[in-house]
Amino acid sequence: MPLPDKHANEPTVEIQASLFQEMMEAKTSVEAWTKRYNELKAEMTALIGDAYAATLDGVKVLTYRPKATYAESRLRQDFPDLTQHFVELKAQDVFNMDKFREAHPDIAEKYRIRALVEVKTT
Repeated sequence: MPLPDKHANEPTVEIQASLFQEMMEAKTSVEAWTKRYNELKAEMTALIGDAYAATLDGVKVLTYRPKATYAESRLRQDFPDLTQHFVELKAQDVFNMDKFREAHPDIAEKYRIRALVEVKTT
């Protein structure tokens, strides 16, 4: 037995079916093209290999140079015994949004983030 919808009484607005359909089609297209782009990008980086750039008819069109950053999470995952010796504890300022919201609910509400999420229908 499904649980009752806790958002059943929230404010709603009726939208145009064509606008919704077009948005969903655009989303599907973006996802498909993003997947294809990532496949092509992986193919290009494999072709470039250890080189720093790729040319087309002798003209440099892509670069693949090392950056000053490292894949630290992967490094720590692959070498936990080695990397544990280089972990440092750092103190930092952290904003306590929960306490701010309790003290100033009217201001906090103006900064509440909303997300546009597709409702899955069965």
